[in-house]
Amino acid sequence: MIRVWKTTLKLRMIFGFILILIFGGLLISKAFDLQMIEGRRLRMLAREQFRTNVYFTPERGNIYSSNGSILAASVNVPGIAVDPLMVGHKLKNAEKLSKVTGISYAKIIKILNRRIQFAWIKRRVSGQTAKNVEKQGIAGVIIVKQPVRYYPNGTLLAHVLGFVGIDDNGLSGIEYKYNKFLKGNKRALKVLHDGLGQYIFVRGFGLKKATHGDNIYLTINKQLQFITQYYLDKEAKAAHSKGAFAILMDPNTGAILAMADYPYFNPNRYWKYSAGYWRNRAVTDDFEPGSTMKPFVVAAALSEGIVKPDTIINCYHGTYSLDGITVHDVENWFGRFSVNQIVEYSSNVGECQIGLKFKKSQLYKWFSLWGFGHTPHAGLLGEAKGIIKPLSEWSEVGPCEMAFGQGISVTGLQEMAGLSAIANGGRMIKPYIIKKIVNAYGKVIYKAKPKYLKRIITSKVDKEVKYMMRLVVKDGTGQYSNLIDFKVSGKTGTGQIADPKTGKYYKNRYTASFMAFVPYRHPELAMLVVQQEPSKIGYYGGAVSAPVVRSVFKNALNILNVYPGGNAYIKQSKTDANFKAGLVAATGGADNTPAAVSGVMQDLKGDTIYKALKVLKQYRLDVKVSGSGYLYYQSIKPGTDAGNGKVIVLKFRPGKYYSSANLKSTKKAKSKK
Repeated sequence: MIRVWKTTLKLRMIFGFILILIFGGLLISKAFDLQMIEGRRLRMLAREQFRTNVYFTPERGNIYSSNGSILAASVNVPGIAVDPLMVGHKLKNAEKLSKVTGISYAKIIKILNRRIQFAWIKRRVSGQTAKNVEKQGIAGVIIVKQPVRYYPNGTLLAHVLGFVGIDDNGLSGIEYKYNKFLKGNKRALKVLHDGLGQYIFVRGFGLKKATHGDNIYLTINKQLQFITQYYLDKEAKAAHSKGAFAILMDPNTGAILAMADYPYFNPNRYWKYSAGYWRNRAVTDDFEPGSTMKPFVVAAALSEGIVKPDTIINCYHGTYSLDGITVHDVENWFGRFSVNQIVEYSSNVGECQIGLKFKKSQLYKWFSLWGFGHTPHAGLLGEAKGIIKPLSEWSEVGPCEMAFGQGISVTGLQEMAGLSAIANGGRMIKPYIIKKIVNAYGKVIYKAKPKYLKRIITSKVDKEVKYMMRLVVKDGTGQYSNLIDFKVSGKTGTGQIADPKTGKYYKNRYTASFMAFVPYRHPELAMLVVQQEPSKIGYYGGAVSAPVVRSVFKNALNILNVYPGGNAYIKQSKTDANFKAGLVAATGGADNTPAAVSGVMQDLKGDTIYKALKVLKQYRLDVKVSGSGYLYYQSIKPGTDAGNGKVIVLKFRPGKYYSSANLKSTKKAKSKK
C-alpha cells in the first residue's frame, strides 16, 4: 500500500515537473519574443503612447525687397502659460488672472484645475498685459515669448506677400508658396502624459534645437512699389473701379519691380477682410484684353508676311458685318487706314480683317508663342493660364474677334511677358519675383538668373511694332501717357465683360487697360495697368489707366537715375514746378485740392485729354471722358457758367489731321481732281 502511494506520488511529481517545464518554456519563449523580437516595436509604441512633444515655434525667415528693406519679419510677442500643479489658491489666483487678462474666470479656473504641468492661458497678449501678469507674482504662471509675423509697411505689397496664421503656417501669397523655406524647424519640449493624454512630467527631458527659417529676397523695388500702389489706388478710386492691378517690370531681365492691387488689405489684420480682398488679381484673374491684343496680332501678321506697316485696309467707317456679327469702331470716320493707323487709332474693323487673313492654326500657334494659354511660372501663388478655346471650337469669325481681344482671356502677367518681348527686341523672357533665398547661416541656396525662352519676332518686325505703339501715345488713343522728356510706346485696351450665365456681353461693364514701355527705342521699364469696371471718368484705357502709367514712369525713371540729358531734364523740372505753383495758387494751399472757381467755362476744343483735364483741375466738376485724341465736344459750352458740382462730358477723336474740317477739305480736293 505504501509502495503504491509512493509510486503515485512520484508520477505526480514527474507530471508536475513536466508541466512546469512546459509552462516555463512558454513563458521564456514569450519573454524572448517580447524582449528580443517585438521589443523594439513595443518600446516605440510605449513612447508614442506616453511621450509627446510640446512645440515652440522658431523665428520665421524674413522677406526683403531687392535692396534689403524688410517687407515681412517676425517679432517676439508675449504669451501667458502656466504649470497648474504649481498654482496654489486656485480660486483666488484665477480671479486675479481674469481681471488683468480679460479672459473669463470660468475659462481660467478650468485650465488651473487640469492635472498637467503645461498649458496656455493665452498665446498672444500685449506687452502691458504681460507686465501686469508678472506683477501678480503667481507661482507657476510664466510669460513665454513667441515670434509672430509682422508687416512693417502695412498694405504695401500685401497681395504678393500674403499672410501667416496663428500656427505660423503661411496662408496666402509668398508666405504660403514658400512656407517650407520660411518656416524653419520647430523647437520641441519632450513631455510624458498619462493614458488620458494629460501631461504628467516635463522636467528632465531635452529641448530640440530650433533652426531659423530661410530669408527670401524679392525682385520688388520698394520705392517703385510705393509709387505704383499710390497712383493705382488714386486713379482706381477716382474712376470708381471695382478692382484694379498694375505690374511694373524690367523687360530686359523679366524681374518684377512692382505689383499692386486694388482694393488693398492689411496683412497684419487679414481676418478683418473677406477672402475676396486677398487674391492677387495680376496673376489670378483672366480677362478679355480688348485692343491691347492688337500689337501681338499685328506682329504675328508682319512676321508671317500677311501685311506690311503701310498695307491699306478698308475700315468701312467704323462698322463691318460678317457671318451674323457686326464689328464697331468708336468713330465712324475711319476709312482706308494703313496698318500703322489701325494700331494708332485702335480700329477694331481694321484689326478684324487682319485676323481673318490668318489660317486658324496659324493664329493659334502665335497666341501660344506669345505665352497666352500657358502658366507664366513667375514664382507667384495662383498663376492662371487664361482661356483660349481649342481650335475645334473656333467659329469662322473667331480670328476676327480674337484679333481685337474678344473671345480670348489672358492674365496680366501673361500680357507683361508678351509686352516685354516687344520692348526688348523680340525675345520672350520668363518673368520672376524671387531674387534669391539665403539660409540662416548666410549661405545663398538659390539665386535667380534671367531666363530667355526664345526669339519670336525679328528685330525688323520688333522696330515696326514699337513705332506703331509710339504713334498710339504720340497722336493716338494713349496720349495721356505722354512724357515731356521721354518717348513712351503703348497700347490702350477696352475689353467687354461677359455674363457667365448667358455668355452675352454686359452693355455697361468694361475692363480698361493700358500697357506701355519707356524709353521708346531702348526700354528700361514696361508696365500694365488694368481697371475692372470703372464707372466714373470713362471706361477707356486711355482715360483711366494711361494716367497711372504716366505718373509711375515719370517718378520711376527719376528713381532709377534714367535721364534724357541736361537741358531736357531742366525743362521738365521747370514745367513741373510751374504746374505745382499753379495748383497752389488755385487752391490756396499745397494739398492739390481744387478750390471753388467762379467764372465761365474755357474753350477746350482741340486739347488733348491730358491738357483738358489739367485745365479742369481748377473746377469742382465730375468729368466723363469718351474717345481719345483731341477734344471736339464739351457738354458745358465755352462762356457759360462752370459752377461746382456739375458733370462735364468730354469727347475726343484721334488725329489733328483727321478732324471733320480736314476730312471735308480732303474730299473737296479729291473732287477737284
